Amino acid sequence: MALYKIFKETALPGTLEPNSIYFVAPSSKPDYVEIYVTGTTSDVVKRVINSDDVQAMIDSAIADLAEIEIVADISARNALNPTTTVQALVLDASDDPTVDSGAATYIYNPSTEEWIKIAEYESMDMVIDWSYIQNRPSSSVSDIDDAVAKKHTHANKTELDKISEDSNGYLLYNGDYPKIAWDSVNW
Repeated sequence: MALYKIFKETALPGTLEPNSIYFVAPSSKPDYVEIYVTGTTSDVVKRVINSDDVQAMIDSAIADLAEIEIVADISARNALNPTTTVQALVLDASDDPTVDSGAATYIYNPSTEEWIKIAEYESMDMVIDWSYIQNRPSSSVSDIDDAVAKKHTHANKTELDKISEDSNGYLLYNGDYPKIAWDSVNW
């Protein structure tokens, strides 16, 4: 049975002893401890992963996401045959039934082996004409503009505010029944 020596250091020594455990607290990272273990000779050294290793693994895992393949069309996208997560900007994505024209961006999901559309650009430089809008109002643009300009504007608002009705629903004007134009009934 081998006996292990245990060392607490601020840096890994240049020469290591066999059958030893080194706890290294680098002065640049005082809240971390790195662990190194030597075998029966000091040439065999194992260590526990540290924060730099974790960051390197993260960087490696997302490296493909930072890049985007630019291809001419859907056929060229499909010819990529990725094995990891990849993004592709397809300049002419019109072969995709959900894209009428223009470009689209896709991301490849290796677990399902499918491309997922995440954006499309068919209207990016498009000028939209009123006549092509689906479910638009039946009024013309000029009628709508005119109605907006006149909203809550009445030249006779004072008179309109005097209109009401009695409990039977009969029209009242300024609290009285409206007068007819004739003030005489002599004929």
